[in-house]
Amino acid sequence: MAKKSSDSTIKFLIYILSFLIFVLLVLLLFIIPSIKAYKTAKADRYRYESQSQSLIAKKASMEEILSRQKRENSEIVKSFTTDFDEKSFLDFSNKYFENVQLKDMNESNSSSQFQMYTFSAKSLSKTPVDLYEFIDELDNYPSIIKINFPIVITSDGKSIDLQFEMSIYKQNN
Repeated sequence: MAKKSSDSTIKFLIYILSFLIFVLLVLLLFIIPSIKAYKTAKADRYRYESQSQSLIAKKASMEEILSRQKRENSEIVKSFTTDFDEKSFLDFSNKYFENVQLKDMNESNSSSQFQMYTFSAKSLSKTPVDLYEFIDELDNYPSIIKINFPIVITSDGKSIDLQFEMSIYKQNN
């Protein structure tokens, strides 16, 4: 009988050993790689959350900057939407120049989003002070106007002739 109990004990130990080997194999093949994947996924999630928080903070900062710029530059934004009135501009420029002509150049640049004009004027002064005053006062004009170079200045002794191009920043319809 002693032999039978030792046989059953050996069988029992073999079963326990095979069960432990099976558990060890399951751990090595399935659970440990899953833990590694879980840790990697967890690290990725923390990194994405951190980047997301950073981007949210940056977005809020940019929105604040944009709203501040809109407040500070509301007059300029309003000037882009103001229709350009040629008669009003000619009256404005006649304060500084004589014999003012405004020619539309849109037919040569029809793909442009803004209107282009050629401006020519004759000044009665002996110095280009009227030109500088005109350029300074363009800041107060209701439309956005950019003077393009070159500015051609010629003199006939008693007056100064000016010719230059301007970009009128008004959207084409």
